[in-house]
Amino acid sequence: MNTLVTKRFLSALSIAAVFGSPLVALAETGNANTRFTQRAEQIKERMEERNAAMEERKANWEEKKEERKEDRQDAFCARFTERLDNKDERMGDRADNVKDRVENRTSRRTDRRDDRDEWLDGKRDTQDEHRTALYAKLDEKAGTDAEKAAVAEFKKTVDAAVAARRAAVDKAIEDFRTAVDALVTSKKSGSADAYSKFKSAVDAAAAKAKSDCEADVDPKTVMSTYQAAVKTARESLKEDRSSIDKIRDDVKALAETRKKAIETAIETFKSTVKTAKEKLQAAMGNESN
Repeated sequence: MNTLVTKRFLSALSIAAVFGSPLVALAETGNANTRFTQRAEQIKERMEERNAAMEERKANWEEKKEERKEDRQDAFCARFTERLDNKDERMGDRADNVKDRVENRTSRRTDRRDDRDEWLDGKRDTQDEHRTALYAKLDEKAGTDAEKAAVAEFKKTVDAAVAARRAAVDKAIEDFRTAVDALVTSKKSGSADAYSKFKSAVDAAAAKAKSDCEADVDPKTVMSTYQAAVKTARESLKEDRSSIDKIRDDVKALAETRKKAIETAIETFKSTVKTAKEKLQAAMGNESN
């Protein structure tokens, strides 16, 4: 009996040695499950930490990106605003230059007229001197009362003809100048209105660009909108200027009218003097010059 128990016990020990004790196996299985659970939790924790870190980096990147965008926006607006201010200043300078050129042309035109008037006055003074000398010679030659009367009539006729010629010439010159001044004034007014319209459009475009900058509108949109507005304003200015009458041909036509009026006055004067001279020669016995 004891021998049988001993054999069974030894057999059990052999089996336990080969396959392990069920209690031990159960304990080891429990430990393995615990370690697996712990590793899973550790992995989950690391993944959560990693995801949190990634989200933080992403948030920081987005924040920095927004900051860089704001910095670029501020830099663009600062540069663009400076360019707009400089452009406005240049436009003001160009407007002043145009005004100066117009004033210079007006001054030169006035100077030319003054020079012409001075030349005409000098020429008339010389003519008056020659005519006075002629009258003196005729008075010396007139011996009879009839001859003296003929000389007096001749002088009266010539003086009247001279006055009529000068009045006609002066009127032709004055009419020409008045018409030219009207053309110049009209063109100046039209040009000024066209430029004022252009500048108002450009100023409005600049004001909108500055406002868009302050509202954080995309720089490309700000730039393209401004450029489109300025382009439209330039095209409108070009059309307005092309519609303004060109005065060169009109001035030429006025000059031709003045020329014909003066020529007519001179021809009338010559005809009158010729008739008066022939009448005087007849009275003086063909001795007058």
